[in-house]
Amino acid sequence: MENKDIFFQGLYYESHISLVWRLVDALPGDNERVTINEDNSRFLKALAALNEGAPEAGEELPQTAAELQRLDLKLNLLLEIVGQLLVSQRTLPAPTQVRLGHAAIEWVAQDCPAPGAHICVEVYLRSELPSPLKFYGVAALADPEPDAASARKRVQLRFVGLNSALQDDLEKFIFRQHRRSIAQRQT
Repeated sequence: MENKDIFFQGLYYESHISLVWRLVDALPGDNERVTINEDNSRFLKALAALNEGAPEAGEELPQTAAELQRLDLKLNLLLEIVGQLLVSQRTLPAPTQVRLGHAAIEWVAQDCPAPGAHICVEVYLRSELPSPLKFYGVAALADPEPDAASARKRVQLRFVGLNSALQDDLEKFIFRQHRRSIAQRQT
């Protein structure tokens, strides 16, 4: 999706996913930011590998490609089973409307942090995977939801401390999701 909002320039990923936020006393220091960025990048790369799947059987090495497809199916089944076990042990909050950009995130919530608060947000892109993306930043409240009777508000968080490699990985994830949504609309 594209947006004219300055907070979300370019493409962004929008979905109903689980998100957990918590107040923090201070934003992480340099060493902790390095670890968080590496963990987030590793997760996004693993997610990309899971979503791509095994290559299709080609003419050159059909046996090798067929074996890769079988291994891919077995690994996916194993991940699904382990994911179901983990989901049963860890309760995630109900999914909410989330908009993820390469520099910020926005979600709809009733329980909101105060504007200017330092917060940590954990985003579960796939409910069957126990690892979240973790972002730190300063909270801001956006416009309230159009339904005046609702106490729900749009909360925005501009990321602090993302390195360029993680920003690139986020942009790739967002682009792949955008490309996938276009392909689904065309079918």
